[in-house]
Amino acid sequence: MPSESAAYPTCDYDVVIFGGAFSGSSLGLLLKRARPAIRVLIIEKSEVFDRKVGESTSEVAGCFITRVLGLSNYLAAEHYQKHGLRMWFSTPDNDCPNCCSEIGPNSQARYPTYQLDRSKLDLHLLEMAGKEGCDILRPATIKSFELNGAGKNVVQVKQDGETRTITAGWIADCSGKAALIARKRGTWRKLAGHPVHSMWVRFSGVRSLDSHEARQMAPCLVDGPTVSRGSATNHLMGRGWWSWIIPLSNGDFSAGVTWDERLFTPPSEGPVGERVKQHLVDQPIGKLMFEDSVPAENDARIYKHLPYKSTEVCGDGWILAGDAAGFMDPLYSQGLDYCAHATYAAHKIILKALGGDCMKMALAHHNEIYPQSYHRWYYALYKNKYQYVGDADLMHAAFLMDIAAYFIGPVRAVYANADREYSTMPYNGIGGAIFARFMACYNRRLETIARKRLAAGTYGKNNLKHRFLVHVPFEPNLKAVRHLLHGMRIWFKLELETLFVRPVPALPDQEMAEPAMKLGEAPAVSGS
Repeated sequence: MPSESAAYPTCDYDVVIFGGAFSGSSLGLLLKRARPAIRVLIIEKSEVFDRKVGESTSEVAGCFITRVLGLSNYLAAEHYQKHGLRMWFSTPDNDCPNCCSEIGPNSQARYPTYQLDRSKLDLHLLEMAGKEGCDILRPATIKSFELNGAGKNVVQVKQDGETRTITAGWIADCSGKAALIARKRGTWRKLAGHPVHSMWVRFSGVRSLDSHEARQMAPCLVDGPTVSRGSATNHLMGRGWWSWIIPLSNGDFSAGVTWDERLFTPPSEGPVGERVKQHLVDQPIGKLMFEDSVPAENDARIYKHLPYKSTEVCGDGWILAGDAAGFMDPLYSQGLDYCAHATYAAHKIILKALGGDCMKMALAHHNEIYPQSYHRWYYALYKNKYQYVGDADLMHAAFLMDIAAYFIGPVRAVYANADREYSTMPYNGIGGAIFARFMACYNRRLETIARKRLAAGTYGKNNLKHRFLVHVPFEPNLKAVRHLLHGMRIWFKLELETLFVRPVPALPDQEMAEPAMKLGEAPAVSGS
């Protein structure tokens, strides 16, 4: 029977959440902690959680998981502490790992970030949500649902061969890339201007960069940074593509390749794991690590056209959170940043609605700031970036400026006032708009310089035998401003170097919108 304090006493639940992974379980926890009397149901289709496209977090997600959700001890015991982002560059004719140029931190990061085993983390969060009062149906399939407005929503769920009808005050879609509400409403859109795909697999038998064996094979690994290379997120970089290498707590590694179809085509024949391995061992650092590795073909995926969004993220009695609202690009490991913001904002909106407030303005505001943030993020960081990710000089400039801007803006903001900042989306407000414009400007210019270097035959000229180490850790203060200015100096030097060079033609520009995908159509995800 409904409790006397239920917001929608004629409904079975005040809130029904589609999906029990990171965003769904986090949303349930946030709601129950704010108002324990709220009746929350989480519907999760899987029997066992799988791993995701990447398991690395950056500082905004690290703050959310530790300070907001309170998982510091759990993460320290069960997951890898991440030691920054490290990039490796080479040339087509180089087969020596000693010669590869390197970008990365010299010392340990000051703010918590992690290499996550998402299958473990998602299960832990779902179990926490159950212990703190959320009802859980798992495994269960959502057969249909009707968005009839707050207090009038209806969901049909099948579990153990039986179908039941559940009424809900609010529905929160945290179904990830399945994006159930967006696909049903026809608001799901590809970001056609960023045709990026990814394939990945989990490997065993990988040689760590910190191992004695690796240092014997590549003496350059003996010296260099004081921080561990092996526990960093290591990226192999090339024009039109990059590969991530992420250690997991059980000794396995997650590794994959992400590419822009306009610039690069990875191996296309055979099982996904063998294709990823073939690509990795073509690179000197990749060969050092993966030549004797074994891919787990039951844990391999291809994601076709990664970036997408919904043109609406909330309405009367429903809201999208996490990857159900949109996804961009995993280069800087900021997917969980956006999940954190969207999930926290969703819980604030739902709490306001359950408190009896008029929601018209709040819903309109969220529908305005989410796409605004999404497109500012895209132009600031990713539009045509794959044109220059394979050039060490250009990425050195971008690395410093991108991460400095991140610390000056989003990281500083969430650590200063987590409740206020997670309640909205990144790049919000006048300050966010200014920084987004500045970042879009230098991203556009670095892409142009890359095309000039291609014309001059100097693309990747410092991809060998250079170490671009960051000796002062990034922090959300004046130290980050110093990194920003350093990156700008490198950028201006590159502008002068190519001042009188005519660039090769730009990549073809495409429309932002794609035809909507309805419920029932296959999502752009396939297994091995």
